[in-house]
Formats: sequence, C-alpha cells, structure tokens
Amino acid sequence: MKKVFVSQSLIEVESLREILEQAGIPNTIKNQTTSMLAGEVPFAEVFPELWVIDDADYEWAIELLDGWSKAGTREVSPWTCSKCGEVHDSEFTTCWNCGKDK
Repeated sequence: MKKVFVSQSLIEVESLREILEQAGIPNTIKNQTTSMLAGEVPFAEVFPELWVIDDADYEWAIELLDGWSKAGTREVSPWTCSKCGEVHDSEFTTCWNCGKDK
C-alpha cells in the first residue's frame, strides 16, 4: 500500500477516493475517524489519508489526482454589468443590483 494524498478535510479525501474508485483503483482511507483525537496526539497524525491498495496503481493514481487538482484551477476575472455598472465576481451570472444577466 502507498499513500497518495493527505488532507485536513475528510470531505476532500473522500472526493478523491471517488475519483480512484471510478477509475477502478482499489483504495482505502486511513485516519477516517481519528479527527476526534486532535489535540491529544500530533495533529498531522490524525489527518485523513488516501492510500492505494496495490503499489502498481500508485503512479496512475497520482496522475489522476494531479489532473484533478489542475482542472480545478483556472483564471477568473470579475465582470461589470452593462446596465448599471456594478462589478461582480466571475461566478455570478446575474447582476445582484439590477437583475440583468451577464
């Protein structure tokens, strides 16, 4: 077994586990229930860890997870409403001020 990912967030680790599951890579999460020990043992020892069962799957798993992390990063820029001039973050598609669509 080899560790492929560790995070403070169990939700993030479980999401990445799902990616490996869909690719047919057997895996497991260690420290899934030890977060309640935080403060009693060193914090890094209780972070959830994602491990591949078969060492032969390690490189493929790293490649998949690396592709996932790069896919989440993209340049985004704010936009200005053409009707009222209000500036919005890129994730908004409708002006909160006047209701005009992007």
